[in-house]
Amino acid sequence: MRPEKVRTMEELASVSGISRPTLSKFFNDPQSVRKTTRARIEEALERYDYTPNVYAINQNRQLTRNIGIVVPFLADPFFAEVARNLELLCSDAGFNPILLSSHGDPDREVANLESLRGIRPAGVLLAPIGRRSHRDALSELCDELATVLFDCDVEDVGDAMFGSKYSQSTDIMVEYLCRTGEPPALFEMARAPNPWSAPTEVVHELG
Repeated sequence: MRPEKVRTMEELASVSGISRPTLSKFFNDPQSVRKTTRARIEEALERYDYTPNVYAINQNRQLTRNIGIVVPFLADPFFAEVARNLELLCSDAGFNPILLSSHGDPDREVANLESLRGIRPAGVLLAPIGRRSHRDALSELCDELATVLFDCDVEDVGDAMFGSKYSQSTDIMVEYLCRTGEPPALFEMARAPNPWSAPTEVVHELG
């Protein structure tokens, strides 16, 4: 025989005899109710084939279990791989990753954060576009969101930054190339404001 089907928490409370506040408490944290109550609820869920609206429950929390992940270009293989790993890590930790791409557009970058602010995420992992980002707008939004920057730092934005120290990594690479004696193949990135400053300083220091 197929189980009876209920579609809302109110219906489940009515047919199971368990109060709606108790059900809500259970769905927010199963360990927060007594063991006997938990067993009754689990039995009712199976009997009445009820699946809670996890998104609605999530949004009723003061802080949700959502984690925003914002990258400049999702089509970029580097950011695609970073985003893939962050999604898996967030999911494994019990969070709901929400992945957004800014598509290289500073206005869209701000809009992405505004959209995330509306769903009260537990935090945001942001890879900023960089020097074209609207710093003041990002700073204001990140004051309201627990934000960790990665890959690129923007002054006075976010709570922390995880990434490479450009001058240090460049020192190591140039020193290695000079030490091995092979002529280095250099590639200049488009729009870089000061692409040669760090390599030039190291080359001069090494004579």
